[in-house]
Parts: sequence; C-alpha cells; structure tokens
Amino acid sequence: MPRLEDWLFHSEPGLLGKIARSPFSALALVYRAAVAARTAAYQKQILQSRRLKIPVVSVGNLTLGGSGKTPTAIWLAQSLEQKGLKPAISIRGYGSAAEKELFIIDVRSRQNLDAELVGDEACLMAQRLKTVPVLVGRDRFAAGQKAELMGAQILLLDDGFQHLKLKRDIDMVLIEGKNLLGREKIFPRGRLREPASSLKRAHLIILSRSEEDGEENVSELKRLNPWARIFKMRYRVKNQAELAGKKAFAFAGIADPSYFFQTASRAKIELVGKKAFSDHHRYSMAELKQMEKEARARAAEIMLTTEKDLARIRGFAPGLPLLALAIEPDFFGRENELLELVIAKARESSQNA
Repeated sequence: MPRLEDWLFHSEPGLLGKIARSPFSALALVYRAAVAARTAAYQKQILQSRRLKIPVVSVGNLTLGGSGKTPTAIWLAQSLEQKGLKPAISIRGYGSAAEKELFIIDVRSRQNLDAELVGDEACLMAQRLKTVPVLVGRDRFAAGQKAELMGAQILLLDDGFQHLKLKRDIDMVLIEGKNLLGREKIFPRGRLREPASSLKRAHLIILSRSEEDGEENVSELKRLNPWARIFKMRYRVKNQAELAGKKAFAFAGIADPSYFFQTASRAKIELVGKKAFSDHHRYSMAELKQMEKEARARAAEIMLTTEKDLARIRGFAPGLPLLALAIEPDFFGRENELLELVIAKARESSQNA
C-alpha cells in the first residue's frame, strides 16, 4: 500500500488525482496566507524575537521531512567540539512526551533513553554525542538559557528555520538536491513549509543528497538568494565494510525511504526485500515479527533499517541481526571551509554581544 504522503505530494497526479487533491490545494492557500502573516508580524516586530547571550546556529529546511538536518547537526556539534568549543543542541522532539516540557539529556541521563519520551532524533543525538547536552522541548529560548547555565558556548537548533521566536546568528538551510524548489507546492498539497522565497533569510545553503551534478538546483538557489554560501552534501556510509555483500531485508519509517534504499544499494548491500512506512512510524511487535518472517522467507542474512528507526524499536529480539545503516555527511572536501564560516560568524556575534 502506498504511503499517504507519496500519493498527496506526487507532482503529476493526473486529472482524477487533481480532483481528489483539490481540498488540500484549497487548504494550502489558507496555510500560505497564515505563514505570510506570521513572518510579517516578526519582521514588523509585532511579534518579538528574543536573543540569547551565546551564538545560535539553526540547522533547518524549507520542506517537510528529511533533508539531512539531524546528521548535519550531529556532524556540526562533533566538529565544533574538536575545535575546542562547547556546543549544545536544542531540539523540539515532535510528538514526544518531552515536547511540552524541557528535558535535558546530559551525561547521566543518556542510559536507556526512550524515544517515546524524547523522540527518535534526540535519542540518536544522545547516542552519537556523548558529551554534548541535548535539550528537548518546544521552548527554544528556555532551552538556550539552560544551555548557557551549563556552560555552552554555542547553541545549535535542530529544525530551527521556522522558529522565529529565537534570533539566530546563522541560518543553515538544507535543500534536497534531487528536487527543484520551484516545482514544490505548499503544505498540505506539497512539502513546502513556507514559500521558496523565504530562502532569502538563509546565510548558508546545503544542497543535500548531491550524488549528481545538481547545477540546475544551484542556479535556482542563487536566484532565490544571491548572498548565501552554497555547499553540496552527500552521505557516507560509515559501516559499509561490515555490511557490504550482505543480503538484507530493509525497512524505514522516514520522510524518504527510497533514498535510504538507494544508499544501502550503493554501499554494495543486496536488498532482497524492502518495506516503507510513514515518517516517525511507531512499529508494533506484530509488524516487526511479520517483517522478520518475510526476511527469512527471502533468505536475508540481516534486517536493515535507519539509525532513527532503530532508536524507536524496543523489546524486539529477532533471530536475524537487526542493524542500522550508519551515515555521516560528506561535503565533497569542503568540511573545513563550512566549519570555519560557522565559527567565524559565531565569534563575530560574541564580540558584538
């Protein structure tokens, strides 16, 4: 059965599809107007943005779902630590119990974290970043204040481009390399969270998943924002040596499972079966056991999923190894250039504070 979002966001739905999607198109007009009104209210200071004492770097995007925000935020936090800085991460934790509170994942609370409590992205960050505080909750200003008290020198906002309540020193925006923004539609008819023209607020643009040339995308981004620095990014599979040549039954509940399957195939993993679920899908034990049954029927050696999906799976002990495809960003050799731009801007902000 196709996922609802794949059906809804399909760019060429045909006549019957257009008719079926017409209510969503009408709602998109209302949504666009609401977004424009909110943005204007902040620009005219009818709604107030608040500033922290430490620099704030947002890692966000324009579209719903995955464009590489969380892996990029993890990479940036690790890289800043290696440069001697003390970062902290603020993440909302959509749909988690901690969203309405302020939950602090420090060194002591990293053991036995539950994705139901803090969300899968926060769980993944806590696993990968052993010494970086991760603050979960919708109040990003309160999270930033707490980070300051904990000694953080810079705050990273995971998925912060639309969070205008908090002033940012750097807006880093990730755009999927395979899609032109001009062809995307506004939510709920499409994936855009705000019009493509909003990209003019960005300081740095990351064209993610750039396995191909992508020059048409670069030209469009330069037209939308001539002043932003543009970088290309793809994923590197960290555990390819362990997984290459294995027969795998792959499954994923993320925004774009097809890209996960492609990445696994490029890592020389033989996919003997695959299954896609909606983003942030919560797996039932029956679903997991059924997939193990299918995997065995297809002579799979392993069950393979994403790191985010694995963070949501608890209490399932299949007979086959259940492994995650571990990925990290690859900026085509421009990692240091990107990092130094972030550090320079952060230091400039600190000196002007």
